Amino acid sequence: MPLLDFLLPPRCGGCRAVGSWLCERCRSRIRRLEEPLCRRCGAELPSARRDCGCRARLKSLSRLRSAVAYEGPIERAVHRFKYEGWRRLAAPLALLIAERLAVEGVGARWVVSVPLHPERLSQRGFNQAELLAGELRRRLRLGSPAGVLVRTRPTPPQVGQDRKRRFENVAGAFAWRGGAIKAESILLIDDVATTGATLDACASALRAAGSGPVTGVSVARVNV
Repeated sequence: MPLLDFLLPPRCGGCRAVGSWLCERCRSRIRRLEEPLCRRCGAELPSARRDCGCRARLKSLSRLRSAVAYEGPIERAVHRFKYEGWRRLAAPLALLIAERLAVEGVGARWVVSVPLHPERLSQRGFNQAELLAGELRRRLRLGSPAGVLVRTRPTPPQVGQDRKRRFENVAGAFAWRGGAIKAESILLIDDVATTGATLDACASALRAAGSGPVTGVSVARVNV
């Protein structure tokens, strides 16, 4: 949108500098997740063991991957994207995901986003996860299945909750509305992952609809 960019020039989501939605200085300060990582959930590990014990908690996700750590410029950019309506940040944030998927060699047939409850969607005016998913579909030339993942009840905010409460909050809160997904592999997109509880609850609904492996993917990961 060149004319729009002329009238309302891009402003970096990390530092608010004019010129791009995520400037080179902020990109250089983004911290990529460092090995060793849990082979299943992608969490940073203090030692080189194979996993962090997440298998007992994440029952439906085949694995979870995040592009970068939720700190510094990314924390500020995601907050502006999600809560201040900086929708144009979807493209540079989705690029970070695409770059990570390329490194990991992760692929799938479909891209699906974590849904908001209709009440929350009405308040916010957009679903940030769906904006990211749309950018990834375009960039990776992927599609979406014939149907929609829905949040069947409002859930309390996950921020500030402990791990047990996070899983309880979202248990059974999602459902697939549409035909069977016929064992196709899916990338499930969200902006931030902490314990993976929301992504796993969504994956449970997708697997119940007949999907193949579901890989949870987020822009950023909170270190817990």
